[in-house]
Amino acid sequence: MLNTRKPIKEFGKLYEYLKDHDLREKEQSTGHLDIRDADFSGATFEDGFIGIWKNFIFTNCLFPASAAFQLEETTGCIFKMCEFGPGRKDVAMDFGVMKNCRFQKCKFKNGNIGLRKGEGSFTNCEFENTTSREYSWNYFIAGNSLLLTNCKFENYDVAGDTKLHMKNCDFNPSGHGSLHSGHEYRADFILENTRITNASEILWNKKINNLTLHGCQVEGTFSAQQSHIKDSITLEKLKVGTYHINRSGTEKKIIVRDCHFSEVNEKTTYLFSCSGDFAAEFLMERVEGTNVAAINLTGASSKTTEKFRTEETRNQTFTLRGCKIPHLMVHWLQTYNLVIENCEIGKLEIPNGRIGNVTIKNTKFDSLDLTNTLAGKFDIQPSGKIVTAGSNYPQGGHKIDGGK
Repeated sequence: MLNTRKPIKEFGKLYEYLKDHDLREKEQSTGHLDIRDADFSGATFEDGFIGIWKNFIFTNCLFPASAAFQLEETTGCIFKMCEFGPGRKDVAMDFGVMKNCRFQKCKFKNGNIGLRKGEGSFTNCEFENTTSREYSWNYFIAGNSLLLTNCKFENYDVAGDTKLHMKNCDFNPSGHGSLHSGHEYRADFILENTRITNASEILWNKKINNLTLHGCQVEGTFSAQQSHIKDSITLEKLKVGTYHINRSGTEKKIIVRDCHFSEVNEKTTYLFSCSGDFAAEFLMERVEGTNVAAINLTGASSKTTEKFRTEETRNQTFTLRGCKIPHLMVHWLQTYNLVIENCEIGKLEIPNGRIGNVTIKNTKFDSLDLTNTLAGKFDIQPSGKIVTAGSNYPQGGHKIDGGK
């Protein structure tokens, strides 16, 4: 099919309609027009081609990622088996405000594509950068809202200003901030059933609103440590890779649900690590871990000092339900309410805590460490050995009034 392409200038009226939306509306209204096997690489447009494309169907067309294409609006267009690129790294093909457009089985190679304030749907597309893998030299695709389904990325950056949703994708970027948002604390990133490499750095220094990982497979470690996720983090059905969700700045809630952690993070030596009590609400339910290492829900350990404690207690509820975890660490926990229900836990460590109400019910544990933990009220159904040195268990009576 590639050899059948001919220059777009040879398409007569269709070429004129691409350049002049008013002419197209006058002569053809806005019904769908088909353009097949067109090569746009030799096209020239005046004034940077400030134009409008509406309801065109492009099939097997070639578009250079060129600054010559600077559209004002692209609406109702479909791109089938088209190719985009190559282009200079300091410019982009800009579709302007994109609405109701779809890209199907398209290939993007060595070129920048911008949807400006628009949204686009990409299905079975390939994004590849074969040039330098230096962090500042990745090609990108950017828009207000992007839906990417069954797509493959190789050393390509992606930017969603308000929403970025990846489904069933292979995401193999160079790392170091490969996921972007053009506005601080506004974007929601949703990665669903997606395979991710270089995951430890893809959110490097990013400031977003919400993060959701659902059914993802990570090669190595997914880290949010160098990013700031303001509102909520949701982790669901994770089974492959390790996840380091510490110092993320999350304010509202962190949810970890239906996950199975079995791989040890070489740097932290944990199966899973999270600053759970920084958010107002923490929920972990139906999570399982193996006995090769601990799950750490605060980021603190036996080496942590009093400097870890915050002046104000942020967390309102810290809840675990239906979990099976051989070794659980919840060191230096600060919360108004700790609830552990219907769990099976081998070694349960909650030392140095400052807690309002502690409720542990219908839960089997081999040992419970409450060393130096003070609480307002304890409601614990004993299961195994309880270590209480320096704690006010079982009488309680400690008031949570903001930390130290």
